[in-house]
Amino acid sequence: MLKWLYLAGLLSVVGSALGAEDLEFRAPANVTAPTTAAQLRSLAVRALPVYQNADRARFLATLAALQSVAGEYAAAQATQQSLDELERERHATPSGPAIVYAMYTRARARASAERIPFDRAFARVFREVVAPLADRDAYRIDAWLSVSPDALRRELQLAFAELDGKQRIALSEAIALIERYRDFDAYRSLAPLVGPLIAEDDARRYIVDDAVLIRTPARASIAAILVRPRSPSGRLAALLEFTIDANAGALAKECAAHGYVGVVAFARGKHGSPDVVAPYEHDGDDARAVIDWIVKQPWSDGRVAMYGSGYSGFAAWAAAKRAPTALRALAVSSPNAPGIDPPELDRIAGVAPALYRRWLAHPALDAYWQRMMPYEEDFAALHIPVLTTTGYYDEHERGSLYYFTQYARHAPSAEETLLIGPYDAAAMRAGPSRVLDGYSIDPAAQIDLRELRYQWFDHVLKSAPQPALLSQRINFEVMGANAWRHVASLDAMGRGTVRLYLDPLPAGDFFRLVGHEPAVHRSIEQSVVPAAAAPAAAASGPILASDFDPPPGSLTYVSGLVQRSIEVSGSLLGRLTFASDGGPLAVALSLYELEPSGEYLELFAPPARFEVDSTARGGGGRRTHAREHWSLTTDRLTSVRFAAGSRIVAVLSAYRPGSGAGATTVKWFASSYIELPVERDGAGR
Repeated sequence: MLKWLYLAGLLSVVGSALGAEDLEFRAPANVTAPTTAAQLRSLAVRALPVYQNADRARFLATLAALQSVAGEYAAAQATQQSLDELERERHATPSGPAIVYAMYTRARARASAERIPFDRAFARVFREVVAPLADRDAYRIDAWLSVSPDALRRELQLAFAELDGKQRIALSEAIALIERYRDFDAYRSLAPLVGPLIAEDDARRYIVDDAVLIRTPARASIAAILVRPRSPSGRLAALLEFTIDANAGALAKECAAHGYVGVVAFARGKHGSPDVVAPYEHDGDDARAVIDWIVKQPWSDGRVAMYGSGYSGFAAWAAAKRAPTALRALAVSSPNAPGIDPPELDRIAGVAPALYRRWLAHPALDAYWQRMMPYEEDFAALHIPVLTTTGYYDEHERGSLYYFTQYARHAPSAEETLLIGPYDAAAMRAGPSRVLDGYSIDPAAQIDLRELRYQWFDHVLKSAPQPALLSQRINFEVMGANAWRHVASLDAMGRGTVRLYLDPLPAGDFFRLVGHEPAVHRSIEQSVVPAAAAPAAAASGPILASDFDPPPGSLTYVSGLVQRSIEVSGSLLGRLTFASDGGPLAVALSLYELEPSGEYLELFAPPARFEVDSTARGGGGRRTHAREHWSLTTDRLTSVRFAAGSRIVAVLSAYRPGSGAGATTVKWFASSYIELPVERDGAGR
């Protein structure tokens, strides 16, 4: 939510919309200094007469902020009312922050007119605005009102620091600064007031039990939080998250606000459970026990759907492995898949060292992990709708696609949907930001992923229409095209291929990536480093960067200019032809778009990885220094529109997997290539 708070402040009014006047202003040393409010008030008073903007909605929104900071609250309220009328005429929906600022301005105006304390005035405004709303709308406003002002304080302090030493500032700078101050001042004033008011409203809307303790057949104790709406009465479907996070629980109310019973259950040893913490090992059975408990309650209509991200996404699949009859749907975001993705060692507190060692002893999807999560025939027994959400920069994308592809393979007639875009794991939990590691996400991809999940649950459990964004099995956003595509299968993401050969002829500081096969005898040697020196599993730098710093010892290949824009969508494929000493070999392959601006957009973060099975060749290992061919098939996806004038960059790093591996060399031949799945005409589907 917080990333949207700066919408008004960061969209500074520039260009012809503003006059060229400079205003005298010396930035305060500190946001909370005694003189700060007076300095910003003076700046707003002087900006008011000269501010202009041809965009009527933008003009009114900024004018209201100027009037509010200037202390002209009645005028600010009148301006806000004009803006509300304009938005109704345009059928526009005000953003969450805009609603908060409107409530704040209204309360300030009332406090001034009636000469009453601000807290009393705001309490009256809150009840007038929130009480008549449906639960879902009230929940949204409660969430916006509850945002901490700390980040706004930091942003404003940074803005002051950038102006340090200036005696005058441009009008555009003044407008941005005043809007930021209004944002901070509003949330600072509301922070101590909203908690009791929301609690009062919640007591009228919901029945809450935050001390549920469920006994499993194995005599374990599972703690849970339960929230259900008071109206409508009657039996309802339940949405369940089974989590390891002892601080979770807020989403139970969100589920209730959307017309479901919200249940958040905690893994053994969490949230008051007296049992020993044992992540992963019992979650499937324990989650099934919670489902069995839910359907026996008088408020249950006998249907349960599970949701979750990361660990709780794994728990949802672990429960599905047990195929409880009442489980009707899964909506998982970035689910862990131990054995495919590493367990979240750094995010789980209270785990015994012996259990950590046991996890590390099972790095692959062996029988240990197969016992806990769906494997092969387990998927065939499910036949429930599943929504999977992940991102091109999600550290658990491989796990997400494992579940998705295995379910599609073993239960091809099941209702299964994938949504993927320019997101990381954090976006799965809190929603996408406008900027991800330096890359500005397309507006089309800036969607409310949680609200989309409820729309999908409504489709599955309440016969509501399917969300338009989920119109096909595969739904993906094309970075740089600002557009979603919808296809029936992963193979249909790109309807053609472009083959690019890794030519070892130098091209400046790098090597060539060419569309024709070079002379097959050409080759280049590369140092193979121990695994400890390999590229990190996480992204090594910004997703979009002006500086390019490939890992030491890696080989970088650069294509010629892209003559016309193309869309690359799907998995990276190819074949590497090489010779080595026959020992185990692994490769990290990174792919970039070198944009016409000179910036590098990383397309896989972390990079795609491959390993050679050194014992698979004829039962006796690989022949030393013999030429070999190695087909590449990634379990990662991406989608991007390469602009005309850009270049394609591939970075190849080799290393020895396992501990104690020494350095050596590998020879790469010019017949090596990568294949990019493309939509040649760039047309939509």
